[in-house]
Amino acid sequence: MTSVTSTRGRRASLLRRLLPLARRAMFGTLSETYRTCGRAGCHCQVGPKHGPHLYVSFRGPAGTTAGYYVPQALRSRVRSGVAAWQALQTQLRELAELNRRQLWAARPPRPKAGRPPRRADGPTRVRPA
Repeated sequence: MTSVTSTRGRRASLLRRLLPLARRAMFGTLSETYRTCGRAGCHCQVGPKHGPHLYVSFRGPAGTTAGYYVPQALRSRVRSGVAAWQALQTQLRELAELNRRQLWAARPPRPKAGRPPRRADGPTRVRPA
């Protein structure tokens, strides 16, 4: 079992690392696409397609999938931002688990006296007096 002081130290460390990630985080999933253009006689109509084009897709607030193409000049920053989002999610999950452990460790103990014994699931039987 982890001690409370080591949990506090771990929580503090996680909280310090969250802010830099949050400043550059970008929500979405990256994919590279290849496309054909509409120009007649272009090599993409019969040969290799144009690309790769970086595309970010994400689930919008209404629950529908949305996305956008990333300009060539912003590719490295968008890749870094999506990686920061994933790292942020991992660290937030760890922080949530530490918070849960801390809460469980701090809860007051249940009183033992006067507690009825556990029963098996099913209806309660009343015995005649």
